[in-house]
Amino acid sequence: MKDTILKEELRQFLVNYHNLNDYESLAGKDGVMKYFNRVGSIQYDPLNVVGRNPDLVLQSKVQGYKPEILESLLYNERALVDGYDKEMNIYRAEDYPLFAKIREAHTQSTIKTLSYRGQLEALDILDDIRRFIRENGITGSKDISIGESRGSSWGHRKLSSAALDYLYSTGELCVAERRGTQKYYDFTSNVLPGGFTYNFEFDNEEEFLKWYIKRRIRSVGALWEKSGGGWLGHYISDSRKRKVILEMLYDEGEIIRFTVSGLNVPFYIAKEDEDFFEFKEKKKKVKFLAPLDNMIWDRDMVSKVFDFEYRWEVYTPVAKRKFGYYVLPVIYGNQFIARFEPEKIAPNVPFTIKSWYWEPGIELTDEMLEAIDLAISNFADYLGVPRIQDYFDIIVKN
Repeated sequence: MKDTILKEELRQFLVNYHNLNDYESLAGKDGVMKYFNRVGSIQYDPLNVVGRNPDLVLQSKVQGYKPEILESLLYNERALVDGYDKEMNIYRAEDYPLFAKIREAHTQSTIKTLSYRGQLEALDILDDIRRFIRENGITGSKDISIGESRGSSWGHRKLSSAALDYLYSTGELCVAERRGTQKYYDFTSNVLPGGFTYNFEFDNEEEFLKWYIKRRIRSVGALWEKSGGGWLGHYISDSRKRKVILEMLYDEGEIIRFTVSGLNVPFYIAKEDEDFFEFKEKKKKVKFLAPLDNMIWDRDMVSKVFDFEYRWEVYTPVAKRKFGYYVLPVIYGNQFIARFEPEKIAPNVPFTIKSWYWEPGIELTDEMLEAIDLAISNFADYLGVPRIQDYFDIIVKN
């Protein structure tokens, strides 16, 4: 591999890596698990306008994807599990033991949060919570009401809800199922497959960090050394510690280091992913990306590599929004060409585009419009609703 590559080459690598051109035939449950085997984690967010974030991630990579596939892998087959990584994420159940140090760090963070909110009394009722779950089985915050939180206007109103979250942070409890956006817990030993230790001990912190940092690189596909959204989370947000480990991984041949023309910062990929540079695009595809898609975890890096500025504005005050409440990026080949705001989906109501915003300088072609038309049909199929029929004026006139 060359020491310095063009932006165009890195863009194509990332599109290949995340299967945004359907180069690989990822389909169904096998396709979902193959993608998880590659990226490790997908960020979870429960907000549902046209699907939750993990559903939106997977629909753009896995042919014929339906939300029921993820639900089954999580809560029936237990091949996947809800857990803390970059933020709240979903990852393979077999990786759960390896995240023991992350759970320890997250537990300490949770205690600080409880203290800040004046809810440390939640730690006094942990035995009551354990007893309730032993006697009643899978439990959600609506099922149990112990103690009222008076110390803060933030966080849970019930101490029992805060206690459930704490026990989940420690790993003693696991998400057994979801009903809408609500988590329902059981003891981890009842949820995850037997036969392995739930807390794996690395030989030392250095070995743990080598595993975790390489894993994070693979979650995005390629990451630069610069701090940002790609390096969020316990341990690896420490730039000095991270640089030491990156150097070790490079010296050991686990990762490849290179620069990108015009960007004065090192980039890294995993050694085993080098072949994704070799894939040649057969035909450009249009895909609608999730707001928290793995490929755009580091918004600053995406801005520099793809020349595409993206901000998820759901938490931005209305008056300060540039585009809209829930806007999805649109990629064509290896170029972001637009973004759009969909109408919230409803049963049997056609998928509808509320607003469409082209990127500056985009020239429409018949091939591009055909690819958009196919993407709209595929997106409607994923949602299980009729496709919009009158989108052309919305797209072309904006």
